[in-house]
Amino acid sequence: MAQKKGLIYRLTMGKDNLPDFTPDRLPGTRFQLFKDVFFNRFGALVKINLLVLLFCLPAIAAVVIMQMIKTVDGAILPYSGNLGVGTGMPITDVSALGQQRAFQFDIQMYLILIPCIVIAGIGLSGAFYVMRRLVWGEGTSVAGHFFRGIKMNFLPFLWSSLFGGVSLFLVMANIGMYNNMTEIHVALRIVGIAISIIQFILILSMLIFLTTQAVTYKLKTWPLVKNSFLFAIALLPTNIIMLIVSAIPIALLLILPSMLSIFGLLIFAFLGFSFIILVWTVYAHWAYDRFINDRVEGAVKNRGMYKKSEADEKAAEERDRKNKNIRFNNPKKRPKKLTSIDEGETFTPLPTSFSRADLIKLEAEKEAVKRSIDAEYEDAEEEQSAMPDNTDAQDGEGK
Repeated sequence: MAQKKGLIYRLTMGKDNLPDFTPDRLPGTRFQLFKDVFFNRFGALVKINLLVLLFCLPAIAAVVIMQMIKTVDGAILPYSGNLGVGTGMPITDVSALGQQRAFQFDIQMYLILIPCIVIAGIGLSGAFYVMRRLVWGEGTSVAGHFFRGIKMNFLPFLWSSLFGGVSLFLVMANIGMYNNMTEIHVALRIVGIAISIIQFILILSMLIFLTTQAVTYKLKTWPLVKNSFLFAIALLPTNIIMLIVSAIPIALLLILPSMLSIFGLLIFAFLGFSFIILVWTVYAHWAYDRFINDRVEGAVKNRGMYKKSEADEKAAEERDRKNKNIRFNNPKKRPKKLTSIDEGETFTPLPTSFSRADLIKLEAEKEAVKRSIDAEYEDAEEEQSAMPDNTDAQDGEGK
């Protein structure tokens, strides 16, 4: 009996029964590539997420502080009551005043978030660089390549995250104005929200390709923006689907009930950013292989995946064809005896001084025996296929 390996051995040495690595075991599709990175490099994804969180601390602090200020303001000023009673200056619409003050706090928070998002963008430059190496199957040291990616790519991430912060501010400001500025006609408020949402989706679609191109190609600012805008417009339906898929961690954070919200926070703290970056990277490189890499000198398509060449496919077809000609007999069925072999058919021996006629005769005898063997094999196989397989039942009765 094999000795069971201990926990320390399994953690340090891995599993003993893993199959040999072959090219066929590499992912062959984008979805398989996503699963391969997500499950086989899970620890690296957690490290990437924690490093990004370090650069998101200013944004987290800004949100927490502004929420505390709103809570304290609501506790000090009872907006559910009638302020000013007995002072000669009553304020009857107290709830509207509370909404306006909450709106002012939200506007201040999203304004403060713009520089905080720019700081977070510095961390994202390292995260996208590490993720590109993981998707391409390159050797990766998470911490080392993370800061190397920041050094190489922080500049485009600074101004692209600035666009993202301003776009988020415009969306939230329009939503807040819809609820508070009642003097503006409702149609104008709806149009304003619709325009802000459209521009936000367009900016996010551009960010998918801005971030991934910045860590993949050597492009100046204008070509980077132009390419990203073209991808955002041309692939808009697919971009929206990918944005929805990448928003799964955020959706879990928002829809989980209060009792389970701590689990949503933990999931996002350990995997939220990494999941979004992985989805964007895999999707963007699919687009680059389809539209760009054929025109870029030295670019390699299908990085991180195994695609069979024509020679590999022909070799596989030839191997399958040969395997079809191999006869397999059921070992549980007793085959019919082959008379051409079991009864000992022989060939006419060649004389000491043989002639060409003797060789022709010997060759004819070999062909006759071969035909006889083939015919008897076919008869035996037909007989075996017609026989009921009672061996398993007999084994069961014996047991």
